[in-house]
Amino acid sequence: MSRLVAWRRLAQLGPFHWRNVAPGRAARVALGVVVPLGLGWASGHVDYGAYAALGALPAGVASFQGETRSRVAVVVAASVGMAVSTFVGATTAALAPWLLVPVVGIWGYFTGLGVALGPRFGVAVLQWSIALLIAVGLPFDPAGAALRAGLVLAGGLLQAALVAVSWGLWPGAREQTALAASYRALAAYASDLATGGSDPPPPTAFPADTKLDDPNPLLPFALRLTLLNLLEQAERIRSSLAALAAHAAMASEALAKEADDGARDDQIRRLMAGAADALNRIAGALSVARAERAAQVREVNEKINRLAVPADVSWRWAGEALLGQLRGAAGIVANLESVAARPAAQGSATARCAGGSQGSVAAAIAQLRANVSTRSEAGRHAVRLAVIAVLAEVIVQATGLYQGRWVTLTIFLVLKPDYSSTLYRGVQRAAGTMLGAGLGVVALELTRVSQGRLVAAAAASVALAYALFDVSFLLFSVFLTAFVLALLDLLGTAALRTAEARLLDTVIGSALALVAYFAWPTWEGATAQEKFARLLEAHDAYAAGLLRELGQPGSQDAAQLRALQGAARRARSDAEAATVRLLDEPAHAPLTPQVARMLMAAVARLAHAQLALHALALSPERPMNGASAPSGIPARLDPFSAALGTVISQLASAVRSLQQPEPIPALRPIHATLRDDPALRGTAFVAITDRLVDAVNTLDAILRQKLPERR
Repeated sequence: MSRLVAWRRLAQLGPFHWRNVAPGRAARVALGVVVPLGLGWASGHVDYGAYAALGALPAGVASFQGETRSRVAVVVAASVGMAVSTFVGATTAALAPWLLVPVVGIWGYFTGLGVALGPRFGVAVLQWSIALLIAVGLPFDPAGAALRAGLVLAGGLLQAALVAVSWGLWPGAREQTALAASYRALAAYASDLATGGSDPPPPTAFPADTKLDDPNPLLPFALRLTLLNLLEQAERIRSSLAALAAHAAMASEALAKEADDGARDDQIRRLMAGAADALNRIAGALSVARAERAAQVREVNEKINRLAVPADVSWRWAGEALLGQLRGAAGIVANLESVAARPAAQGSATARCAGGSQGSVAAAIAQLRANVSTRSEAGRHAVRLAVIAVLAEVIVQATGLYQGRWVTLTIFLVLKPDYSSTLYRGVQRAAGTMLGAGLGVVALELTRVSQGRLVAAAAASVALAYALFDVSFLLFSVFLTAFVLALLDLLGTAALRTAEARLLDTVIGSALALVAYFAWPTWEGATAQEKFARLLEAHDAYAAGLLRELGQPGSQDAAQLRALQGAARRARSDAEAATVRLLDEPAHAPLTPQVARMLMAAVARLAHAQLALHALALSPERPMNGASAPSGIPARLDPFSAALGTVISQLASAVRSLQQPEPIPALRPIHATLRDDPALRGTAFVAITDRLVDAVNTLDAILRQKLPERR
């Protein structure tokens, strides 16, 4: 990315994602902040209410992570850590201010290391450092600090309670809405195929995946299983659509040679258009009220019954599978109400959740241990954050900078593991603080005649901040700064002087964060090869599982294949995210943004062929020349499967070392033996694996052309 483009993006202070405004979520989270503040004001202890609000404020941000149980777990973890941090920060500032230097270093290291836990608990750990530095500005003896730590804990746990209360509002509605969105995504893909597209489906998981992985605890267990079954149908439909898209692409390539192929291409496109309509209707049936659902399902079935697959086409197996899956999905939707009325069998589900909690803690500890090294991105970020935070605290202590804690706090908020987030967040944080400070001072001057109006202004500011959190970090910073100024004014800190200090300290902190990153950067271009290598390895495992199942039916169950597919999809999503990060950074040869895009395009073709193979493996007919696989098929597939695995493994090693691949086995002659086999000649299997070989050979050509020779 050129410096000119980077500075233009900085000047725009965007983007602004207005579709992400979240008034409902903002109302819930703002309530957790405003209630303690209002109770404190009404009882004459506004300072107590302000401390509870300080606990509820970061916990509210943490409550944006996760779904149901996981969301409560994140908020509780954030709240307990904030309470401890409040006590440590307040007592250390009161008794031995210079001890804050090592304390800040310790908190900085664990905050940086926390990114290894993923966005959920990484956000929770960040709130600990925020609470520590806020408490530093309000020192107390141990007794006073303990009281205020308790208030912070109470405010945070109030947010957790509000999350739990939200479970009782229309249980199952979130899950069904997410499933409707998943089926609409399938409809959009089918519609794209109907209009001539042939790309594989996007690597992102369905919206319902996360919702059903962490469902509403009040959702009847039988209903949850039914919704999971509906999600599995969506996965099967996606594989069938991908298989039909592959056939359409092959027909288009042969259109110039055989007019009949063009006619069959049109037949596939018409089937795709009908499937898109049916999928949209299924999504509509999931979205309507119960009384209207039966009529919607009847319309779906009527639409599906009008669809037909010609008897003389090579892709009949995929078309019939698609129609069967559509009928299955419609049947599941039709039975939703009867399933929801059954008694819940919660015992087994509860046991699984309890066991999972212990496993999650052990896994988190193992993940942290694995990243306690500067060889990992999280480990480098932890050291970088700790060092610059300590330096900032030393400067603050040595100069006596007024409210200097905002310098260190800004570093925690701005400095991120990646270049793009650090650069743009630093500028947006500084700009947002400037605007928010001005807005806050004006609001405080207008409401100074009444403490009640000041509380109301704080409530409005925090509600707007939460509503705009996903719209723009700039806007979030504006209203968050205004809220903090109002809160500190309630605690007796002069607003104008606080605003001036925040402006200066935020600029200093943002500058230090940017200097720290550029002094020891973590360039995606220097580490992305590992993600691309894991991408190829995941697709290698997926291909091996599919070929094993096709050669020896029953050797891989549907759950195993789905797990391999999910791992490949996640790896592809990670690699695509790395490609986006490469575009925002200075180019680092040999893995430049251009090379990354070329690799992703070839892997997309590989994924498309694998999805078609997956649909073939799920087909009840197991079409190998129109019949079940003959007994000798496993022995015929083994050489091809072994050679394919060897090639992809060598390509992964080449990407990891950023050197040209070693000589690989020639796949075309091996595949030709399958193509010429009487039992396989002319089958969908041969056509799909031909595209698989082509994608792998393309990857090999890219790596040989773009990577340096082996030393």
